[in-house]
Amino acid sequence: MMRTGHTAAPGRDRYAGFTFVELLVALAILVAAFGMVFTIFATTLSAWRRGSDALAGMHHGDFVMDQLVQSLRSAAFFDSVPEFYAFRLDKRQAGGSPGDLISWVTTSSAFMPLDHPFGQGLRRIVLTIERTERGEYGVAVRALPHLSEDEMEEPEPWFVSTRVQGLRCRIFDDELGQWQDDWDEEEAIPSLVEVTLYIAAEQAGDPPVRLQRAIPIPIAPAVTNRVDFVGGE
Repeated sequence: MMRTGHTAAPGRDRYAGFTFVELLVALAILVAAFGMVFTIFATTLSAWRRGSDALAGMHHGDFVMDQLVQSLRSAAFFDSVPEFYAFRLDKRQAGGSPGDLISWVTTSSAFMPLDHPFGQGLRRIVLTIERTERGEYGVAVRALPHLSEDEMEEPEPWFVSTRVQGLRCRIFDDELGQWQDDWDEEEAIPSLVEVTLYIAAEQAGDPPVRLQRAIPIPIAPAVTNRVDFVGGE
């Protein structure tokens, strides 16, 4: 006698679907995988942002340094009235970094706004680090008539960068053959200056990034009456 109907193969019901425990394990693995992906993405994004911010800070430093080089290399000096054309250096502090004040007469348009009344001809540039209205430090620039005898009544500055928050200047002493922090010559300009800019770090508490450059002033040897003799008697 033949049997009718269908008999399931032994063990088939055990693999017909996922158990609750298996679903929980799969869900935990999925959550862990998404967590790893999110962590990697967040870390990469944070590193990219820090890199972009650091690059932007260096761009600010490069801009200020380029303007300094252009202006200093165009320094003017006339020994008939040297007191009006002298290079001046005043050692100062700005927060936790040096905030030196440097001043010189130049023909360059570096740092100058297009509509400034002293935008043409000779002018005295005064550069230092000061606080902005928001209370943050930045590179402050002033322009004065080059024949001005009184710099005490200085005009309001304009700020060219708040990422550069420190400035240090040193003068190369030709006789000693070394860098000096002070400049006491009231009627002369140096032949070589070293400028260090301090760029604010991205992370609070980190030290600032330093950008340093030695800048020759081409006109200095001629106007300080230096003469180099080579051979002969």
